[in-house]
Amino acid sequence: MPGAQALLDLARPAVPVGVDVQVESLDSISEVDMDFTMTLYLRHYWKDERLAFPSTTNKSMTFDGRLVKKIWVPDVFFVHSKRSFIHDTTTENIMLRVFPDGHVLYSLRVTVTAACNMDFSRFPLDSQTCTLELESYAYTDEDLMLYWKSGDESLSTDDRISLSQFLIQKFHTSSRLAFYSST
Repeated sequence: MPGAQALLDLARPAVPVGVDVQVESLDSISEVDMDFTMTLYLRHYWKDERLAFPSTTNKSMTFDGRLVKKIWVPDVFFVHSKRSFIHDTTTENIMLRVFPDGHVLYSLRVTVTAACNMDFSRFPLDSQTCTLELESYAYTDEDLMLYWKSGDESLSTDDRISLSQFLIQKFHTSSRLAFYSST
């Protein structure tokens, strides 16, 4: 049985996983259900030397969702999500691109409905803030460190996104470490 020092020697630094999001559409905001629905592209970037391959001709290799089930991928989820799904027309909208040096791009097209606690005490002059939070489900910051791949530029939206009954003021990113006693 390995000693404590041997176990410490096996410790690896947290895997840095860059994230960026492209909002395709803001589909609805429901004051009754206190939620909002949006469709987005969620992209993850990391390096896994085990996937590196020698190449003089390929700049990268692209795979569909079948390979995702056979390799390690980050376990990112949407906090306060009521429902979400990965689009699957005509095939599952998952893409994995691996570069010769082991860098990986993992992209999903997702629609998510998330809770948004709204305060209407100042109606009709109220302003609401709805957040879509991303976290690792099982890993701690010692295992996996999520970060915005390109800082504030990691969130992109189409300026034409609008809803008839709401004025959308802005989309923006923020970061924080969260600590939970249960995981």
